[in-house]
Amino acid sequence: MRVLICGAGIAGLTLAWCLERRGHEPLVVERAPRLREEGYMIDFFGSGCDAAERLGLLPDLESIHYPIDRLAFVDQAGRERFSVAYRPLRKHLFADRHFNFLRGELEHVLYRRFERRDTIRFGTTVASFEPAGAMHVGLSDGTAVAADLLVGADGVHSHVRQLAFGDAQQCVHPLGYEMAAFLLDDPPASAPRDRFVTLTRPKRQVTTYPVRGGRTATFFLHTSDRTAEGVPSSESPCQALRRIYGDLHWVVPDLLDRCRTARDPLFDAVEQIRMPRWSSGRVALVGDACWCVSPLAGQGASMAVAGAYVLAEELSEPGGIESALARYERRLRPAIERQQRAGERMAKWFVPDTERRLAVRDAITRISAWPPVAAVLRRRMAVETVFAPAGADMKEPART
Repeated sequence: MRVLICGAGIAGLTLAWCLERRGHEPLVVERAPRLREEGYMIDFFGSGCDAAERLGLLPDLESIHYPIDRLAFVDQAGRERFSVAYRPLRKHLFADRHFNFLRGELEHVLYRRFERRDTIRFGTTVASFEPAGAMHVGLSDGTAVAADLLVGADGVHSHVRQLAFGDAQQCVHPLGYEMAAFLLDDPPASAPRDRFVTLTRPKRQVTTYPVRGGRTATFFLHTSDRTAEGVPSSESPCQALRRIYGDLHWVVPDLLDRCRTARDPLFDAVEQIRMPRWSSGRVALVGDACWCVSPLAGQGASMAVAGAYVLAEELSEPGGIESALARYERRLRPAIERQQRAGERMAKWFVPDTERRLAVRDAITRISAWPPVAAVLRRRMAVETVFAPAGADMKEPART
């Protein structure tokens, strides 16, 4: 089967590799001129770890994992108020199946595993398609390709979703938050090097992560009731961050000063994608393009890997493409909907809007590694698997 995949992110690269392993012919187009750099820090757990185990990827994930000592929470002066040891948290909340790494590091792992890298066309995206019979897809470089299936793996702002489903803006559900993230090659000397550190004030939060090479990754998160149209066009993202966080202390002023020189900064609204259906004829969606659970749910990358694995698995079963797409959706939708509900809950957990709620969050966080509390948090976070129990049906097909 010839499958055209739009997007060389986590979902697209996983799908291409899984299809390649099963003897299909994936072709990937990516709007960006090259593979993305490191990006922002992500958590990886749940179904993604199960898919990674089936694919033999767990050693690769260990190699890019940041095994920090603890998660620290500081006051405005940078003094540590309390901390949570990472090892017991990983053990009791995630059953030792949790990883921290930069988004781009996982993409590079997947890219190296995909043997037909010469079939990835960077600087190119889908421009149009004709769904009659075999798909005829027009690309932005003026060429056209024939495919049995077109898959949109092009993220929360998916162009394929717009082409296939029309006014797909109705599927975008803002959660009332905005986020920013950037990587600093020359971080301030006061940025911690041995732990992840968070400063939270009502409706605002800043986190720093030490990463390899003496660098620091940042993550800003704050509440917002503004639409995209309400953002002043004259205000740059860095100016917006200074307006929102400029009164905070600790290392925040130094981070704001370095914002303009940061590489590949990300600024975006925190949104979920809720699609009434995940495919239309021979066009399907996967990953954030289809079901973005929001960065606050902590399972975006995990479900991108798991979802792409399941889609490739179903496409390799007999019964035709449309039957495979229907099974793919039936298999994943219940878990995705639970994770989206969890994402809404976790947003209020991450950024409490009052001092009282912040105090409650901190009190629970202090004991989050305690097994009974961790069990409750697992349910609240919808930490589950879409796969069979461990040891059941774990066989992967041999390479062709």
